Amino acid sequence: MKNFSMISIMCLVAVLLGLITPSLGELKYCPAPDIPRAGSCGADGNHDCFFTVLGRYPASKMPTKIHCVDVGNNQSKCSFEIICD
Repeated sequence: MKNFSMISIMCLVAVLLGLITPSLGELKYCPAPDIPRAGSCGADGNHDCFFTVLGRYPASKMPTKIHCVDVGNNQSKCSFEIICD
């Protein structure tokens, strides 16, 4: 009988969470200010930008679409989006 009660409670909690979670809506992402870099992107540019962005913004901003963009002679920038304020 204890197991049945426990399973019933767990199912009720799961159903309630299922009803609440969609009401939070989808996250909206906005372009963030580019972060300038010295040097061209090269083979490791996206990897370097990933760690640069994560070092500058908290995980709660959920940075996404992080990529390196060459912008001139021996210059580049990290371009990405974060959750809008």
